Amino acid sequence: MTFHGGSDVDDVLDAMEYAAYVKDVQHIILDNMQFMITRNNVSSGKWGGNSHFDKFDMQDVAIEKFRKFATDKNVHLTLVVHPRKEDEGTKLGISSIYGGAKATQEADTVLILQVDGRRKYLDVKKNRFDGTLGHCPLFFQRKSGRYAEQLEVGASAAKIVKKEVVAPRKESRKEIKSSSMNTPKKSYPRTSYDDILDQFTPNK
Repeated sequence: MTFHGGSDVDDVLDAMEYAAYVKDVQHIILDNMQFMITRNNVSSGKWGGNSHFDKFDMQDVAIEKFRKFATDKNVHLTLVVHPRKEDEGTKLGISSIYGGAKATQEADTVLILQVDGRRKYLDVKKNRFDGTLGHCPLFFQRKSGRYAEQLEVGASAAKIVKKEVVAPRKESRKEIKSSSMNTPKKSYPRTSYDDILDQFTPNK
């Protein structure tokens, strides 16, 4: 599907139905909700002929149609909705999602991309299946150009670690072990992101 800018929801649904029936597509991503809805559809009568429909009413009607499509066709539908204008550094919640409450009420799962200034992580705010909520850290992988759950360790980092372990002069293994045990460990201040990573670190 190659829709750009304001697109008619019914046209998008027709393309989605064709992809699900002919191509056997099981996961569709719509990015994003705000650009998909255009006010021109109101005057054309596609929204019940009510010229008093505002953009939030139009969004609610579109979400209702997408919810029905996902249920009837048994297709996983991921809908991207941008947040409201919030103060910089404010943690987003369900009420931060742009539009009416129908967007989160009809959804089975609500994932919010959080940014704390240094790191990014996914915040699971709703889970209709079993109610499990939590966080998932995201690290940028330079080789693939994608975000992943694990930190990428490159070849350069491995060389640095190797230089720190190898002694600069010939010493016995006993001397190296003794010096490493007496070396004080550096302490760093904890951040909120460290608390998130602790949830994904197995207990020793």
